[in-house]
Amino acid sequence: MQPDPAFDPENRELYTAMMRAPDGYRFDHAVATTYSLDFETALAIPIAIVFRDAENRDEMLRSPLALLQSVERMAERIAIYCDRGRIKSANPNAARLMALYEKSIVEVSAPGGGAFHPKLWCLRFQPEKRGEPVRMRLAILSRNLTNDRCWDLALCLDGTVDYDEENGSNEPIARLLRALPGLANRSTRPTEPAFLRSLVRDLQHCWWSDLPAGATRISFAVNGLGTERWEPKKGERIAILSPFVSNEALKWLVDGYAEPGASQLIARPEELDCLNSSVRSLFQVQTLDSRATEFEEGDEEAADTGNLEGLHAKAYVVERGSRLHIHLGSANATVAALVPTKSGRTQNVEVMAELDGPKTRMGTIEQALFSEGFKRLLIPYEPSEAPTEDARLAAEKLLDRLRREIAAVPLDLNCNELGDLVGLEVSVAGAVPVVELPDGVACFLRPITVANLSGHDAAALFQARVPLAVGHLPLGDVTRWLGVRLHHQPTNMECSFTLGARLVDLPEGRDAAVLSAHIANAENFFRYLSLLLGSLGEGSFLEGEAAGEGQWLQRFGQGGSSLLEPMVRALNMGGDELREIDALLRRLDSPEGDGNIVPEEFRELWASFAPLLGSSKARR
Repeated sequence: MQPDPAFDPENRELYTAMMRAPDGYRFDHAVATTYSLDFETALAIPIAIVFRDAENRDEMLRSPLALLQSVERMAERIAIYCDRGRIKSANPNAARLMALYEKSIVEVSAPGGGAFHPKLWCLRFQPEKRGEPVRMRLAILSRNLTNDRCWDLALCLDGTVDYDEENGSNEPIARLLRALPGLANRSTRPTEPAFLRSLVRDLQHCWWSDLPAGATRISFAVNGLGTERWEPKKGERIAILSPFVSNEALKWLVDGYAEPGASQLIARPEELDCLNSSVRSLFQVQTLDSRATEFEEGDEEAADTGNLEGLHAKAYVVERGSRLHIHLGSANATVAALVPTKSGRTQNVEVMAELDGPKTRMGTIEQALFSEGFKRLLIPYEPSEAPTEDARLAAEKLLDRLRREIAAVPLDLNCNELGDLVGLEVSVAGAVPVVELPDGVACFLRPITVANLSGHDAAALFQARVPLAVGHLPLGDVTRWLGVRLHHQPTNMECSFTLGARLVDLPEGRDAAVLSAHIANAENFFRYLSLLLGSLGEGSFLEGEAAGEGQWLQRFGQGGSSLLEPMVRALNMGGDELREIDALLRRLDSPEGDGNIVPEEFRELWASFAPLLGSSKARR
């Protein structure tokens, strides 16, 4: 019996669902790679880990305390690597919270000069019961860490760690993870995450169970790090699913497929328009029907399942003898992703997974890829006029080139205490080529926590290395993130993105200042405690919110019994939540904090618990 079609659009996987720990396990650490990201989606990941059933990002973003707590607990256990210059611009409110998440996000570049383009998550889960094996999850994606609404693919694998035997097929992924810290700019490179080496070790000893799509084998490949690279094995028939395509890459992929109808191609129509007709003639060509993804206004059920737009999935399906090979991951059918340069490696860094099995289990190309549900989304391609190089398209290319050049410049954000404020000055941190701004192009820079979206003229910074003062901010608004805005005056086109700088001479207590800004009164303090203790069964922060403002404060006023019970439970379970409360109190009592936030009644209750924290480890 064949499994459900691997490419059926009804088989959906929520991004946040991949973060949920298996039953009997808890989240430990994770490493992720992405081409682009936005802060709101990045913040949704720690939220999803803390609140397993909370998948409504908009609702969470309206709860700053929930965001703050989840970021605080998870920031040191997650590392996210993305392509330089591909962090989207952010609103000031979301940006303030990123101060506590800024060490988790590292901008890197591809050694071959192209894009850092892999999309994966590698997660480790620890067992709740002693003696159970460590579990891991590996997700190979075509989706970036953004809120884009495109058709994407995800391969999610779960496995257990066996320290007695290595799984050699995982080595390409392990090699990619080991290389990540070294891909950051040498001048401002952060330290390697403390957990990275042990996570890679566990990955090398992890064996995957229950392969999807009827596959019996799985393997991985990474392009762009060395001369080893991925290419699909040749077979009798091939189907290519790729939003972006190029003539040379497609000819290379179908070389040897001479039979009529042996090669099929699904791509975006605007990309197909740019291909040579001789290349298109090598394929049966289809594209996504935009009408198939629309839903009738007011049809809420359809809006939940059908309002995706555009093709972003990448897959290569090959029939080879009696077996079917499904390759999926980040690589488009383009020269930068697939075709090696003179150095022997590709321009882009890409990651691919290959599922392999007999056609009796996996099916044929028609059965695996062209399911009835997927075929409904497709229409035959009808050629249109290739786009002409008009002024706006030329300006868009120019701004994107300048984005890449500016993103390659290492920056320091120098801090200078000025009373209650911190003066900020941006300077270039290393010896790199200057960025020449053509006539008619302006560049502006700003700390992303300020509402002044116009920014400060940064031409002298990038062209002459003249330090740029970017304002005076409260300590709680200081982050390493800078908003960059490029403006092409003749066409009035703009390109906005976020860059990370290295914080220099950051005053002590910045994290405490961020915390105090969101826990500004006694009521919020108790709401924060409810969140810390909510995972112990006393109801989550959102449940407290639904029950009415100030519920925890009111219940504490009734004798404190409602806080006493979960605190005792936390002590008996090891005291981790109580240690977080202890750290919170210490920070709020620091010179930079605001000890007045903590009510005296709670201090009296806490005096009974604080001496017991040192001995609570014995209860584990």
